[in-house]
Amino acid sequence: MSGHAPVRRDMSQRYCAGGFTYPFGSYPEEEFLQVEGYDSRYLKDDGCFYYEIILSHEKTLGAFLSLCALLPEKVYLVVKINSGDYYRDHDTYISEETISRADLVSWVDDWKDVVLDDGFIGFGMFAEGGGAEVFLDDHKTIHVYHKDPDVMESALEKMGLPFIMDVKFFWDGPHYHEPLPLDEDYGDDYLTAFEDLADLYELYLDEDEDEDTAPDGDPIGITCWKVEIRGYIPASASRPVAQGFYSTVYINAESRKDVSELVDEYLSGREEQVDLYLQMARVPFELLTSEMRVKNPGPNEPCVWHESERIVFDWDLPSD
Repeated sequence: MSGHAPVRRDMSQRYCAGGFTYPFGSYPEEEFLQVEGYDSRYLKDDGCFYYEIILSHEKTLGAFLSLCALLPEKVYLVVKINSGDYYRDHDTYISEETISRADLVSWVDDWKDVVLDDGFIGFGMFAEGGGAEVFLDDHKTIHVYHKDPDVMESALEKMGLPFIMDVKFFWDGPHYHEPLPLDEDYGDDYLTAFEDLADLYELYLDEDEDEDTAPDGDPIGITCWKVEIRGYIPASASRPVAQGFYSTVYINAESRKDVSELVDEYLSGREEQVDLYLQMARVPFELLTSEMRVKNPGPNEPCVWHESERIVFDWDLPSD
């Protein structure tokens, strides 16, 4: 179970160049003299101004929180995590209901190592009705949408940030993305953070309308999926405490909806339930290891064809 913020193992690998300190999880492949500053433009279709803001690592948290303070007291949460999917880079989740901005700021403080340094997660919040959003992406560049340029430029001036037309970002060129290394007690970095958010708030996946087509527009059809789940065996008279488990399930399916149905059918046959999908990632059959290809003799047949060894734990859920 989640509930504890992660602890970094090693700070020594952070990359610095020309006085600019990069986040642990995203930095250029080659030497790059990144400068601090921002660029902006007016988005006519959205009726607001868009700002891209980049600062050295040690200044990013303060700037992010200051900009979040320009949003209303109630906001929606948006989080993007690395999907592990062959066809898409990120999965985007949005909260079902508005959330106290102060609560989200508190969460950022608890999880600041992941928010500021993990190259596989982005975190932000936006106002109901649109037109105001602050988002810290997986490169730890801040993106802001706001309707009042005077308010924004006053805030940026207080930070001492210069306006730079067409500012160059290190992530425009070849660059690395890495997950944050954590103590062994905590499991998966950005997924642990996402799990904590999912336990706190109702999140929904912002579905891609073109999910079932490849970038060239051709239909993908049935393909392999690697699915990370948290599930449980419900408590009962004979088992007063539910048994939870983490597992990786491999499935042949055409869509996320089909994946969910196959997982539900698979677990219900074992009198188990899925509690949370941590990730669903499509992996073409030919990219599976030879060992995994052997386990999947019918890649065009919808089915659950393999489950990894589980990590189990006692979970104090109420019995049905």
